[in-house]
Amino acid sequence: MTAPHTAAAGRRLPHFIIIGAMKCGTTTLYRQLAAHPGIDMSRDKETDFFVAEKNWPQGLDWYEAQFARETPGAPRLRGEASPNYTKSRDFPGVAARMAETCPEARLVYIVRDPVARAESQFRHGVLMGTLPGGLEAFADSHEYHHILDASRYARQLAEYRRHFPAEAVAVLDFDLLVRDPQAVFDRVCDHIGAPRHAVADAGAQNDSRELSRVPAPVLRFAQSPAGRRIAGLVGRGTRDRIRRGLARGPARHAAPFPEALRARFRADLAADAALFREMTGLPFDNWSV
Repeated sequence: MTAPHTAAAGRRLPHFIIIGAMKCGTTTLYRQLAAHPGIDMSRDKETDFFVAEKNWPQGLDWYEAQFARETPGAPRLRGEASPNYTKSRDFPGVAARMAETCPEARLVYIVRDPVARAESQFRHGVLMGTLPGGLEAFADSHEYHHILDASRYARQLAEYRRHFPAEAVAVLDFDLLVRDPQAVFDRVCDHIGAPRHAVADAGAQNDSRELSRVPAPVLRFAQSPAGRRIAGLVGRGTRDRIRRGLARGPARHAAPFPEALRARFRADLAADAALFREMTGLPFDNWSV
């Protein structure tokens, strides 16, 4: 594989990576893990390092700088969370780059009802100003297939299993995270080799109500390369305070999601959901497909 990087041996790289899925609680997991005294989470929650179209060209020096330098006598596990790592249709090759760079990494894949996840991503796109509010042409658009792909969990998991042993990937249920966050956090700690730790009461994470009040041009700039560079100059807490301070405008609202479109999502995702259950051995009884 052609790569613009030097060898990863001896580098300050992650021991574990949350690979998605988008709108499935990755921000909550990131914050809970960041509060663990034995864990160092990346400076940017979504480094997108292994995405060729995003930060892979930045190189390993850039990626290594996402993590704090170790304090002698107090080593910590390093981790990051980038939901774009499970969007293989538009961002191919992520799993292969990850395996080449961090072959021993433990991976965490948290999922929810794939139809509910797709609808949530659509609403998120409207709030961020990256999708139109109307639905007339959405079902035949690039955006529809982009959102659909992120809900094809079997397809995404199969890509990682081609490059990592099956036991390296922990598949978690978002519904359990909502009902019993401590149980999910304990399982994550066990999977990555960290001591169990009480979950912190961090409040709402990635709250759509707050995002809907931040002006859409500001949100789009924050996701641009220039905006991400500027954000990298300040800490996570400062970025959160700035976002709360900007959430002063009128709330934006996505159009009501029609049942016909929801039914199309169910039809398009049914086969993948069945295969995902077979691959993981998990029932996902509450899913709509």
